[in-house]
Amino acid sequence: MKRYSTEYFRKKYKILFDKLITKEGFLDEIKNTRKELGVPIENGFSDTLRLAEYLTNKLNEKEKLALTLASFAEQYQIVNNICIEEGDKDKVLDKFFKENKTGISLIAIMVFLQNRIEDHCVFYTRNDFIPVINNKTFSKIFEKELSLFFRFFGVDLLDDHIAMQFIEKYLFLGMSGVDGFIESRLACPECKYIGVREFSPDRRNMDGKDKGPFNDEYIFNKETVRRLSRNFDSAFLIIKPYATKEEVIQYVEDNWGHIKNDVIKKNAFYRQLGVHPARIKESDVEKNRLIYELYKLSKKDLLKKYKGSNNFNLSGIYKEVIISAILKEEYKIDMSSDAIKKSATRFAKNNKTKELKDIRDI
Repeated sequence: MKRYSTEYFRKKYKILFDKLITKEGFLDEIKNTRKELGVPIENGFSDTLRLAEYLTNKLNEKEKLALTLASFAEQYQIVNNICIEEGDKDKVLDKFFKENKTGISLIAIMVFLQNRIEDHCVFYTRNDFIPVINNKTFSKIFEKELSLFFRFFGVDLLDDHIAMQFIEKYLFLGMSGVDGFIESRLACPECKYIGVREFSPDRRNMDGKDKGPFNDEYIFNKETVRRLSRNFDSAFLIIKPYATKEEVIQYVEDNWGHIKNDVIKKNAFYRQLGVHPARIKESDVEKNRLIYELYKLSKKDLLKKYKGSNNFNLSGIYKEVIISAILKEEYKIDMSSDAIKKSATRFAKNNKTKELKDIRDI
């Protein structure tokens, strides 16, 4: 069986990010959003501590109390090796206020936020980690991120969670945030794979907990249904506790043909773009972007940019000829006029967010 190295996945993640960052208008919108949010415009924050400080300063007193409580609850679960459920809230709140006379701890908030910022599984501006008080500050920031996502995400980026993580990390931390996210996922044997993940429900995913398992009311709750519904384009592999590793591997090998066919048959969204694993290919993004940026310039502007000795200021000389000379003399790239035009046109086409058919139309 083929083995996939960490370097293999590192290349795939970087290729997907290159696809996102070269989307037309993406960098401009990132800078505009940073300006709106008061984030350093060029590269975002220099490290996670400064980002945690920025987020903390955005909070009002009620929200700071909620985050201090969230930090306490997280530590409570770790120390007691339990998972806090609805029935435990009053007990945890009583213990919190007995041990925290002032209520708010900026250090606890900063540590809590920094841990979330460095977590590759969560979005640090999403509200799901504050069950006590709705955090309006983070909701507004997350809405900005969602706006970027809906404008620039396309199925050519394959994974919505990874793309959204790229957006959040790049928006606030620039390339250091993206690189940190990639390395964090690569270090996790469960999360480094693209297109494969594991979900094993527990009591928190179920309604009818008081009835116990194996009854008609012990069913997925609404949040779990929403989570699974986002994977409508997937095939689910159900592994029972009594199955062995060897059986599971052999099952996938024996049935891979029809498993993959079932996904492809129903997955018309991806078929619109011919998306498949081979689409995450290496490409010389920087070179192609350079050619595209030159191609967008007028002949007059290209003549100003050209530093060589050839006289291109004559009628009948197309701008592709000038670009070819610039590439050869300044960048040691040898390309014909025809190849330049094709490369620029292909780059422009591939980096526009595509309008996809509604699933009902397919």
